[in-house]
Amino acid sequence: MSELGIALIAAGAAIAGSVATGWFTRNAGIRQAEAARRAGERQADALLETVRMTLQEQAAVRVLALRRQT
Repeated sequence: MSELGIALIAAGAAIAGSVATGWFTRNAGIRQAEAARRAGERQADALLETVRMTLQEQAAVRVLALRRQT
C-alpha cells in the first residue's frame, strides 16, 4: 500500500473517531441540560411552596393577634 493510501486511511479513521466522539458528547450535553432544567424546576417549586407556607403562617398569626385584641 502506498503512503498516500495509508495517510487517507489514517485521516478517515481520525475523522470517523471525531464524529463519533462529537455525537456522544452532544448527546451527553443534551441529557445534562435536561437534568439541570428539571433540577431548576424542582428548586423553584420548593421555593414557591416555602413562600406559600410562610404566607399561610403569617395569616394565621394575624388572625390570632386579632383574637387577642378582642
